Amino acid sequence: MEKTSEQTETKKQPAKKEEVVIAIKGLKKAFDGKHVLNDINLELKRGENLVILGRSGTGKSVTIECIVGLIKQDKGSLKVFGDEVIDMNDKKLKELRMKIGFLFQSGALYDSMTVRENLEFPLTRILKMKDQQEIDKRVEDALDSVGLLDSVEKMPSDLSGGMRKRAGLARTLVINPEIMLYDEPTTGLDPITSKEISELILSIQKKNKTSSIIITHDMECARITADRILVMEDGEYIAEGSFDELHKSKNKTVCAYFNDIL
Repeated sequence: MEKTSEQTETKKQPAKKEEVVIAIKGLKKAFDGKHVLNDINLELKRGENLVILGRSGTGKSVTIECIVGLIKQDKGSLKVFGDEVIDMNDKKLKELRMKIGFLFQSGALYDSMTVRENLEFPLTRILKMKDQQEIDKRVEDALDSVGLLDSVEKMPSDLSGGMRKRAGLARTLVINPEIMLYDEPTTGLDPITSKEISELILSIQKKNKTSSIIITHDMECARITADRILVMEDGEYIAEGSFDELHKSKNKTVCAYFNDIL
């Protein structure tokens, strides 16, 4: 006898596997015989904010420079969107970098250009856009998203440290990247501005559905932005978890980061 829908047992659908946009396995990098990255493993899932927490000189920035092909690893695998970065030719690397936004510590603005011209540069030089109306809209939308639309005609020298960081972030966002890499985004900023930049990073993740790696030693930035945290020490990841999980860690090195956290 054929079973009715009520009699048929409902089968559970398998959980959808989260897409991994960056996969690093056994990555090693040394400079002048000194190991900066020592057999590290990392996965960044789509839509995730991953914070790499560590002291200066522990290899945090080298990791993201390898991701965009600025530095080549000595050993190991580093795949972005499933492709090995080290095997990419110049054309493939250029295509990859169009999908990745990289916010440098300084903001990396061109001092001789206005804020508008700084944002137009990647659109006209990298994306080869020619429609001025479309360019203007992309520029204004990016500046509006970081609260800097009224500074579009200013020079970088006219901006405060926090405004320069926002302008650098807008220039990164203007190409609509799928992945964001933040290198010490709150360095040199006062606590109030640092919090604003951290909250902006969180807002960008939610609005644009970006996948992000945030390099920092700023605990408040980590608390605000992180879905998951990796703690780096001497070129290795020594702990992984959420902010709250790591706050309860018994590891002395990890505990040192949370000493002043209530």
